[in-house]
Amino acid sequence: MCCSCCGVIQQKVWLSLVAIAFLALGLVFVIWWPNYITDMIYNELPLSQCSRTYDKWSTIPIPIYMYMYLFNWTNPEQVRTSGVKPNFEQVGPFVFREEKIKEDVTWYTNKTVSFFGQRTWYFESEMSGASLDALITCPHLPSLAASYVVRDEPRIIKIAFNIALNNNGGALYQTHSAGEWLFDGFYDEFLDYAIKLNNSMTGAVESNEFAWFLNRNGSKEFEGLFTIHTGQGDLRQMGEIKFWKGSNHTGYYEGECGRVNGSTADLFVPNRGAEEYITIYITDTCRIMNLVPSSEVVIEGIKAIKYETKPDTFDNGQLNPDMKCYCPAEMQPDNCPATGATYLGPCADGVPMYLSHPHFMYADESYASTITGLSPDYEKHNFFIVMEPKLGVPLEVNANVMVSLHIRNDSDITILRDITDFYAPLFVTSSKAVIDKKLAREVKLALSLPDIGFYMGITFISIGSILAIIGIYLTVTRRWYGERKLSKD
Repeated sequence: MCCSCCGVIQQKVWLSLVAIAFLALGLVFVIWWPNYITDMIYNELPLSQCSRTYDKWSTIPIPIYMYMYLFNWTNPEQVRTSGVKPNFEQVGPFVFREEKIKEDVTWYTNKTVSFFGQRTWYFESEMSGASLDALITCPHLPSLAASYVVRDEPRIIKIAFNIALNNNGGALYQTHSAGEWLFDGFYDEFLDYAIKLNNSMTGAVESNEFAWFLNRNGSKEFEGLFTIHTGQGDLRQMGEIKFWKGSNHTGYYEGECGRVNGSTADLFVPNRGAEEYITIYITDTCRIMNLVPSSEVVIEGIKAIKYETKPDTFDNGQLNPDMKCYCPAEMQPDNCPATGATYLGPCADGVPMYLSHPHFMYADESYASTITGLSPDYEKHNFFIVMEPKLGVPLEVNANVMVSLHIRNDSDITILRDITDFYAPLFVTSSKAVIDKKLAREVKLALSLPDIGFYMGITFISIGSILAIIGIYLTVTRRWYGERKLSKD
């Protein structure tokens, strides 16, 4: 438009149209854009074969590291000395980079999808605090587990078992390298004997090798088949577990304590309320875990909420009556474990293993008081997930748990004779992950789009208003191009 080519009326019309266009466009962006783009983003979140969510779900895009710690039993020969407590020294971390991919993904018409989660770990020596060749002395679980199975049998059976145990590699403890204890495994004489014997005293034994995570590395089926909701049609169900191994109940604990629900920690419900807690199910823990919102944090410029476990996470009904079902029926009402550790016997073939926070943090003193060498530290041992609640994107994960073994005196079993009952820490696993800068930029952009449109609208409205004001000013002062000249004539 050239002012010299237009009359005054044409100038007014053109300026009015441009001002109205900016004002209208601004109002559209301010009123319509935020809800529209938010709906667009939420429509992209549900899991499907074509969604952007699928790629990040099927192969986790951020680096995950598993920090593993073993406990070296420094004084096993003195365990029968009066007044001497077993001492355990934490060794590690042994750091492994984790690759997790979904296998055998199957889609169903009821808006669910099933899959196996395959995890593969690669040792990162430069990040680790000890070598996999480091020698570690640990309780000999095969011997202690078998001894626990027969502890209530008639004495004549226990005597026969004790002879067999002593003659076939039975021991209170053994020393092997960290790599052997973790993944590599080692030949075990007693397990070899148990395979040949194959009776009720030793239970079903599938291998004559032992490791805490034997045959786990790279296994597709170890964690079992999960079926989750895709979120299609109902975002409030996105990522929620519907079945594990074809059932909605683990069978390990009664009632709600055995019900399968929550997330696999790969996909979370978006648009979560500030006071809502999150629930995750981890196969290794045999149970769900609730994490409650505790504080607001900022990671890579993204505002998020920190969800963490609390003192009653591993309670057995003492602090929270709803947790009573984690005490097996045969232990109720008087023999339930003290608060702070979940008895894993139901999912560990009856072996008296316990799950807790590392170093028995938050646990009743009856656990840690039986040994020396532990020192719980909230900053090191807390279990938390930092999540951006609008999109349900985890920004940081620090999942710490410890497994321990209850070793009890038994005068009929040589390896357990004249010892004082104690809880031996076996290992700590800590899964750590932090969002990388690339993914953080994508999250920030998605979160910023509604505001970007809104402020663009404000800008357009401002421009339209300025043009309107200019038009009014020019009209009042009669300063349109050519208007003053015309008035002089």
